[in-house]
Amino acid sequence: MASMLELVWEDAEGSHRVPIRGALTFGRSSENDIVLRDFSVSRAHARIDVEDGAVRITDLDSTNGVKINETLVASGPLAAGDRLTIGSFVLLVEDAEASSSALSSVTYLRPLSEFNDDYGLEGRAPSVSSSGVGGRQRVFEVLAQVGKTLIEVGELDPVLEQVMDVVFEHLLVDRGFILLLDGEGDPKLERFRTRQSLDGEPEVPISRTILDTVTRQKVAILTHDAQADQRFEAGRSIRIHQIRSAMCAPLWLRERVIGVIYVDSPLHVGSFSAADLDLLTALANYAAVAIERARLNQRIQDERAARDRLERYHSPAVIEAVLGGAERGEPAVTLRETSIMFADIVGFTARCESLPPEEVAAFLNQFFSLAADAIFEFGGTLDKFIGDAVMAFFGAPLPQEDHAERAVRAALALRRALDAWNRDRVESGSEPIEIRVAIHSGPVVVGDIGSAKRVDYTVLGNTVNIAARLEEFVATPGAIVIGETTYQAVGHLFDTEPLGEILLKGLSRKIGTYRISDGEPARSGRSGP
Repeated sequence: MASMLELVWEDAEGSHRVPIRGALTFGRSSENDIVLRDFSVSRAHARIDVEDGAVRITDLDSTNGVKINETLVASGPLAAGDRLTIGSFVLLVEDAEASSSALSSVTYLRPLSEFNDDYGLEGRAPSVSSSGVGGRQRVFEVLAQVGKTLIEVGELDPVLEQVMDVVFEHLLVDRGFILLLDGEGDPKLERFRTRQSLDGEPEVPISRTILDTVTRQKVAILTHDAQADQRFEAGRSIRIHQIRSAMCAPLWLRERVIGVIYVDSPLHVGSFSAADLDLLTALANYAAVAIERARLNQRIQDERAARDRLERYHSPAVIEAVLGGAERGEPAVTLRETSIMFADIVGFTARCESLPPEEVAAFLNQFFSLAADAIFEFGGTLDKFIGDAVMAFFGAPLPQEDHAERAVRAALALRRALDAWNRDRVESGSEPIEIRVAIHSGPVVVGDIGSAKRVDYTVLGNTVNIAARLEEFVATPGAIVIGETTYQAVGHLFDTEPLGEILLKGLSRKIGTYRISDGEPARSGRSGP
């Protein structure tokens, strides 16, 4: 053809322009290229064919027929200036230039600044937008219905579901997607719904070219026929997924794009109007705020859950330090000088052999509570309960130069608390209990250690092994035993008794061992966190 023709018409949704570049079908059914939604139009009403530069329309045995310039025809040629009547719709045939004017009729880019100005979102009185007063009224009515509900939703997935519900309720779309952009700028599909099956699709059917245009230029896009726009010719996904009519609006939040809402009608052209684009853009603005609120709520819940977990293992002061370290970007695992403490109940197995499980649980809970209070009093970290034993460490996550002293004082505090508990037990007719305690100081690896699905904040290293073996093989009932490195740090603060050098399993040399004498010395020293 010497020039390209296009069809121009208006309906309740706004103005439409569709270039005639090949065969087009008209009808009420969504299976047609141009869908005219009115009962005056048959499901399969007419077809346009282009052959050797000539354009011809053919009636497909429709109920109300096809008219060219008010003349009923079974088939006839079309030329620029013709008036085509299909049911109650009047379509004008116009001569479109195959340059920028043709491109603008195929694709419409709406800057966000222009949209905000038209709808008074920048504090100015709204002007008449490209979609007209009626279009603006429609946008405001829809947002009045869904805006409050959308903003009040607290979780991300329900927000995305509600946004897509509104899209499918108020726009004649076949597919819809919400994509959120991660920190690297790559799209991540969070939620999508479709009226037709996407089984077998090799990838998400969205044009990366359209997505990049929206996010980089901060515009909303409406294309009547993506395959007819030269700007999208290089788009592989447009050809693979046969994308024709499509709209894409940015999720705009405080001068940045956090994602997009994308909708299309594959195989159909001219499905959307400028009013549709304004509605999608306005909805995207609301959705961005709702998504950010949902993300904030999720972060708050995650932080609350993290704090709840930490409260099981750390004193309040340590919890504040751990959370502050995460905010400062400190490494999850590090090497630290610490003191490790093990404490377990003497004769626990025999004691609990005849007791019902609920009494055993109550007994252990009481002991563990005493141990946790003593450990937290001196700024220690409760690592874990191992059967009837307690493992704790001092010097992490907060560095503590006096970690050895803290560990010994915590052990003494636990022994005092145990003495008070035993007095109550004796008065109630129960037998008193005894514990063994061992402490060893040295370097350990400390931090979040575990698998991809579960991690624990714990310590690893030979220091831990030595402390465990001191408790198991050296400590006697009622004794607090310390290794040589701990003795070097606190020997001047507490009365001690040497137990000699002992070769522990797994070690190549003997280590010196000591016992903390009963009672507290008269020397001054740290007494709390």
